[in-house]
Amino acid sequence: MKKTIAVILSIIIALTLSVQSFAAVIDREEFYPIIIVPGYSSSGLYLQNEDGTKTHVWGIDTELILKRVIARSIDLAKGVKELTKGNAQLVADTVGVEFAQMFEHMRCNPDGTSVYNIHTYTSTAADSNNTYLLENEDGKYMYEQEIMAMFGSYIGEDWNDYIFNFSTDFRMNVEKCAADLDKYIDSVLEYTGAEKVNIYCVSHGGQVGATFLNLYGEQKADKINNVLLTIPAIGGSTIAYAFYTGDIKFDEENLLYFIENGMMFENDYHWLMSNENLNFIDEVLCCLLPYIKNVMGYWGSMLDFVPANDYESIRNTCFDAEESAPLLEKSDRFHREIYPSMAQRLQACVDAGINVYIIAGMGNKDIVGRGESGDAIISTSSSTGAVCAPFGKRFANGYETLRTVCGDRTHNHLSPSMEVDASTCYLPEYTWFVDGFYHGMTVKSDYNTELITRLMFTDDRIDIYTYKEFPQFHADTNRCQAVFAHFNQSVEGYVSQADNTLVVENCSKKYPLRIISVSCGGMELDFENSFLKEIPVGEKIEIPFKGEIPCVSGVKTEITVNYVQPGALTPIGSRTFDFTVMNGEKVGFDSENPIAESNSPQDSMLDMILSFIPQLGIQKLITMVYNALKALVFNII
Repeated sequence: MKKTIAVILSIIIALTLSVQSFAAVIDREEFYPIIIVPGYSSSGLYLQNEDGTKTHVWGIDTELILKRVIARSIDLAKGVKELTKGNAQLVADTVGVEFAQMFEHMRCNPDGTSVYNIHTYTSTAADSNNTYLLENEDGKYMYEQEIMAMFGSYIGEDWNDYIFNFSTDFRMNVEKCAADLDKYIDSVLEYTGAEKVNIYCVSHGGQVGATFLNLYGEQKADKINNVLLTIPAIGGSTIAYAFYTGDIKFDEENLLYFIENGMMFENDYHWLMSNENLNFIDEVLCCLLPYIKNVMGYWGSMLDFVPANDYESIRNTCFDAEESAPLLEKSDRFHREIYPSMAQRLQACVDAGINVYIIAGMGNKDIVGRGESGDAIISTSSSTGAVCAPFGKRFANGYETLRTVCGDRTHNHLSPSMEVDASTCYLPEYTWFVDGFYHGMTVKSDYNTELITRLMFTDDRIDIYTYKEFPQFHADTNRCQAVFAHFNQSVEGYVSQADNTLVVENCSKKYPLRIISVSCGGMELDFENSFLKEIPVGEKIEIPFKGEIPCVSGVKTEITVNYVQPGALTPIGSRTFDFTVMNGEKVGFDSENPIAESNSPQDSMLDMILSFIPQLGIQKLITMVYNALKALVFNII
């Protein structure tokens, strides 16, 4: 029954995912095998017992979790009661003990070796192909099924034959995982008889894939066609820093944004959480950390996940130099030799003939509160190598890109929000940034799915200039974002004298959208009266404007679209888009004050109104209503 359900789900997903305009582009008889290198902790692991039996030790087991929850329900209830009094220890102890018992077999020794005899369920092409897994494992150990099924819709009815699922003991250091991937590629080539493979990497898989390319890529250039690194944790994650230090400032509003994007809710709830005091979550996590560290504290992959700027301090304060010497030696090699050479080595792979592409998120606050911009889990600088302004800040007007990797002065690698200097990327010409893109939400917007499909199935090299519809910087169009806007003539995110209308699109798949008002910060533009102008589901309209675009370049401006969605729960919606004016001589850059506030200052009247309102989510609602009405009044006048 499970196998039948897995097959049916695969067919349904393949049929329902949008093929859009790319069906005509992807017209070929043969496809290269696709190797999926999944995110962290995706691989199923088992303990090899002395009697020859296997004990499952890693992978979601909902039945086991439910049994443990029921068995400890009284203790959990007591813990929740104590939590309401400000005491997080009891609930953390209850959950922590269960976690430690469930995952005892996942522990590693201080030197990084496994305490127990642990293996992956699959290791070769023959036992990890989608077709084999559907027939023999009820579809288990198939990764990123939505994305793979979408790819399958282009390949044809036998698409499962082309999908291969790489497994590794993700606890080990990334160099070991990359060596496993090197062997696995050879296994796929031998099993299929194909000349080359395409590789699709996600998150931690992106770190594994990038490390593989760094170490083995040039030697295997004749065997690899396209390598796509999506939301890759190439340089680690701030979560690893929080794990070792306990410095956690959990952002609950950001978490709700994350959930809205993942579930593609077409109603905004995040404003309800704004400024709410939910610090108990931080307290619970801090109390849980000792239990989690007992299991994961000596995983090489966790240490490799520590961001470069924090590594030396973490290795010197959290590990014993003698008992953890082998573990530290491996992580030292990654942080001191492999990662610093990433831009050079990835470019060498490109020069050798491999098409290497990166897609990363930006503009979202990191979830543990370190103030870094990215996809909430992985910072943009980690994913791409780019120099970035701190979250909520930007480079000042007139900023000159550093051009440390791309030195071509005719290339504009500065994001419209002036937050990202892509001239410093590992691969400036082959890296795309999606503003508002949350970690793991690749298939949640048409733009992302179309881009990854184009990159995966096109053999000719594509760069950020190849297609106008895929600029280097793009504002996320997940349906929960509701609205999308750009000027009619300029590249998305930029504005010049050539523009005369604002194009506004309804991202919703369910609700029509009515524009209340459009306002501009940084330019004196008057938009044609757009009050309650309706945009049907999936459609767009053009709103003409009057006024002069400043005759300067390198100046940031903003457009805010205020709207309602009839039938939705959202009381009123608002989304602000960043633009850079590119319309003349570039303004001077104040090197003594290189960082500026990201958003325009709030006006004094609104500040006064908010001063009388408690620091609750209602402030966010009042702000949205005020800004919408203010823009509406100015438009009418």
